[in-house]
Amino acid sequence: MQLFRAIPSSRLAEAEQGLRRQSSIRVPRNVPYVVDNLWESLRPKNMPSRRHAIYASPTAELALQNASAPLADGDEYVPCRVVVDPRDIRVAQLQVKDARYHSDIRLVGNWVSQRGQVFADLSLTQKQKVAQLFLPGLHRGELTALWKNDPLIAEFCSYARQNLTLWSSASSVPQASDGELFFELLGDLQTYRLEAL
Repeated sequence: MQLFRAIPSSRLAEAEQGLRRQSSIRVPRNVPYVVDNLWESLRPKNMPSRRHAIYASPTAELALQNASAPLADGDEYVPCRVVVDPRDIRVAQLQVKDARYHSDIRLVGNWVSQRGQVFADLSLTQKQKVAQLFLPGLHRGELTALWKNDPLIAEFCSYARQNLTLWSSASSVPQASDGELFFELLGDLQTYRLEAL
């Protein structure tokens, strides 16, 4: 299994020495927080967390197409091979080019919209409890606690568990497709290297 990333040429020396893992939680810009919270709570142990992931591509060409880091004057993107032992990472590849296009987002939005009047009729205290689902970066335990203490949240989480497909449709073996691909470093491993092609 080979993984590739494209980075600005000004970062090559740093990347050859080793880039650090994402230690803090990355909240999504392209996925609603409620969906991100559900995905993280439903994530199987053999799949990487999107919140700590490093995004990559299965080919150098796709890495160049997907490059998005800001370029300084005179910079250009350089395709690189990810240098890391495959036993030290978890990989997931989606069937969509970007998670923002995943059908789970529409499913969650539809479920909430269909219950609009139910949400509107809640007391302020109940609304504040349900609103926590929509905060960024909920941990699995926090979502479980909400689920156990509120029937509407329990109904919502049960629906999500039965219908969301992000993880069941993701592959742990990279394919030569443009599906979003990401990996997470395991254990105490703090860095990975990139080797320019």
